[in-house]
Amino acid sequence: MKNILYLFAWLSGLGLVLSFLSHVAALLGRQGPLGALTMSLHAGVFVVWIPAVLAMNRLTKGTSRKNFWKAAFRGCPAWMKYMAYGFFGYAFLNFALFISTAPQGRSAGPIQPAVVRGFSGHWMAFYSIALAGLYSAAKLWDRDLDVRCPVGHVVQPSAQFCDQCGLPVVSTGRGRDPL
Repeated sequence: MKNILYLFAWLSGLGLVLSFLSHVAALLGRQGPLGALTMSLHAGVFVVWIPAVLAMNRLTKGTSRKNFWKAAFRGCPAWMKYMAYGFFGYAFLNFALFISTAPQGRSAGPIQPAVVRGFSGHWMAFYSIALAGLYSAAKLWDRDLDVRCPVGHVVQPSAQFCDQCGLPVVSTGRGRDPL
């Protein structure tokens, strides 16, 4: 299973690179690296997103909504986590710019760079989140994902103290992953 998670993480990384290159090409008014197949990146998001959601659900089991992303990304390097957050924020900015400058009507022929720019902002967000979540799940796959207090009670991954006994939650090396 770990190898399958790494495979999907690799596919997410490839999708991220291709969507980034397509986005830069669209900003320059050019056709991207995939040419007429650029919109296949749209379908590719679903190929990696479904396994990413399933993997992140496993990582966040028993976690509060407030700490969802911390728990989902706890196995990936900090740069990958911040990259995903950055592309997610950029998708909103890019979408607002796209809406204000979107071409009107339909055009015959190849897809317009402005349309690719609008879609590629979201592709980068989804591919980077999938990459971080799948990589995190692959790194943590063999570990006991339950975080426990010294007595053995299961606590949330971000907890500093146990809700049941009040003891401080310390890193024991088993089940405790840094957030």
